[in-house]
Amino acid sequence: MKLIILFTFIFFFAQHDTIASCNINGPNEILEKIKRHHPEIKVNDAQKEILQQSVSIAGMRPNPELDAEANIADTSTGNIYTAGLSLKHTFEIGGKRNSRIKVAESLLKTGMANAETKNTDAIIDSVLRLHRLRQVHELIPIYEESLQSFNKILKLLRRGKLLSPEQQVERETLGLAVNDYKLKIAQLVSEKLNLNKHLSFFMGEKCQIPFSSLPNLTKLANVSLNGINVDKNSKLKAAKSQLEFANSTLELEKSKSYPNIQIGPTFEYQKASFTHSNSFGIALRMDLPIFSSNGPGKARAQKQIAASQKILENIRIESELDIEAWIAKYKQYRHSLNTIADKKKLERKHRRIEALFKRGVISTALVIESHRQLTEFFTTRFEFEIGAVEALWNIYKLSGEINNKKL
Repeated sequence: MKLIILFTFIFFFAQHDTIASCNINGPNEILEKIKRHHPEIKVNDAQKEILQQSVSIAGMRPNPELDAEANIADTSTGNIYTAGLSLKHTFEIGGKRNSRIKVAESLLKTGMANAETKNTDAIIDSVLRLHRLRQVHELIPIYEESLQSFNKILKLLRRGKLLSPEQQVERETLGLAVNDYKLKIAQLVSEKLNLNKHLSFFMGEKCQIPFSSLPNLTKLANVSLNGINVDKNSKLKAAKSQLEFANSTLELEKSKSYPNIQIGPTFEYQKASFTHSNSFGIALRMDLPIFSSNGPGKARAQKQIAASQKILENIRIESELDIEAWIAKYKQYRHSLNTIADKKKLERKHRRIEALFKRGVISTALVIESHRQLTEFFTTRFEFEIGAVEALWNIYKLSGEINNKKL
């Protein structure tokens, strides 16, 4: 009864969730759409624009300052009126503005490198989902074929009125196998719906991705360490930019050792009972660096440079170790996939077993076992395929070539 309710729900959900097929020519078109419309990539692009404005903000110059003052003094000889006006402009000494711009530019580079890391992670996740969707499309017919074969045998056994103990055991075993395969098919159908919804969302559309447009892992390329440079790795670029930020911060702290100067013209008007006067002059204002020349700020910046250099060194070593590990993992998966029987050979063997069963040559137990081995083979092979794809695209990520690669 529970199985009937479950399948009824899935059928109802599938019927009411029917959407049009995507107008796509191939897997690389899907990948390009994901690169343009993936929500995380769009958010990261927006963050880049915010950081670009920070550079403009850092380059802003201080505005002139206008001071005005008026006084009235009551004296024995009469009132004295005094009015003063000064216009001062701030001159940043020591290269503070250029240092601020360099700090903002290094932060922009760091932010762009971090965004690139997030973008590549989103691309790798989408590539893995695309391959998994293709695998689910291939797995469902395999389970359905097995279920159809089991139902045929079960139907024959149920027709018999007098069954031997061995046949009764076969009937019960087949019943368990039928229920198990129904649940697995239901699980795969649910996974297919979930993958299609997320991938179409990543593409910026709402459509059904056709099976013909999904990537097929037909041939695995040979990959070696020769010619691979980790300097293009976005994580390493972020560490380099962080070191640039530390150096720019030190220059900014050094520039703060020099006080800013405010200078400009002044005008004063004074009127007494019988006289008045106008006076002109120059106003100068500045801090005297007597008690502090920003020594603690410069010391902190120097320590930050030392820490950033150590982080950069560690990330470079880690990147080289990571790419070696991913290449070794990829080669292992590639060798295993190239040496085991391919899908076409296994399907031919399976058809021969089915023909032998129809002739009554093999037992029901062997039929169940052959179908189990078939599904387990495809499940294991698909796990190796996902592992190989994940390793390959992480190699692309660490070498900084992921944006140029195709499915």
